[in-house]
Amino acid sequence: MKAAFGKVWKLEQTGGSIIGGTFKAIKERSSNPKPPRDPRLPTPKGQTVGSFRKGLRMLPDAICERLGSKVKLSWKLSSITKSEKGGYLLTYETPEGVVSLRSRSIVMTVPSYVASNILRPHSVAAADALSSFYYPPVAAVTISYPQEAIRDERLVDGELKGFGQLHPRSQGVETLGTIYSSSLFPNRAPNGRVLLLNYIGGATNTEIVSKTESQLVEAVDRDLRKMLIKPKAQDPFVTGVRVWPQAIPQFLVGHLDTLGTAKTALSDNGLDGLFLGGNYVSGVALGRCVEGAYEIASEVTGFLSQYAYK
Repeated sequence: MKAAFGKVWKLEQTGGSIIGGTFKAIKERSSNPKPPRDPRLPTPKGQTVGSFRKGLRMLPDAICERLGSKVKLSWKLSSITKSEKGGYLLTYETPEGVVSLRSRSIVMTVPSYVASNILRPHSVAAADALSSFYYPPVAAVTISYPQEAIRDERLVDGELKGFGQLHPRSQGVETLGTIYSSSLFPNRAPNGRVLLLNYIGGATNTEIVSKTESQLVEAVDRDLRKMLIKPKAQDPFVTGVRVWPQAIPQFLVGHLDTLGTAKTALSDNGLDGLFLGGNYVSGVALGRCVEGAYEIASEVTGFLSQYAYK
């Protein structure tokens, strides 16, 4: 609970219950108001979700543009070696050949199973802990239907409205959930059409990795016709299918203990200045990944400050 829903867990710890914690948090916010909001940011209408005009890739693209040549693409880290003079020697396989760099600190935001392979020569205990996190497969299937394909009883004022839908296994469908992309964000689909992002797979349906793209589309389409799309509607227009063999890390019981074991093992083996990050550390939501990045940046700053000139 603490790992997967940290904010809810904190409410219970500070207020004795979720409701008590909520009232206490509201009281604290009223006495300690947030700093003024950046006027350049849009003002949301209540609780809502956000994205970017051309999709989420705009965020990393903007960061890359700001950093310029400091960002290296197609560089694969093959090994980390502790330097006798302190710090680390990192060896990369690059399009230009093997390149080695020296650094006082390292932040590893790769999936835990990738970090496990790289760190095994330094700590078997840390590698074993990192390799134990489970990443089940998930496929993202994005398809479009004409507006008239939506069942009449699912429309509000003649439109498909809302965030989307989640499907419990008891409903007898394969699709995990559907996001109404064109209802949430503007310019996601032409007039008269709806765009639906569907997720299929997960821990209870690992067989998706052996299915073709057409089979995944067929499965999603079949499920949607049971609840959202008219049974006799025309076939959907497929805009994209992406299968992630190891998708989202599962925050199972003991997650933070396992993560703590990995961090302790790294420290015990003298790997100071090496920090673990990514969604298995901070949480899988985009917001938590951003917050976690700032938290790790603060840790790195604190570590490097010991080398600063006094």
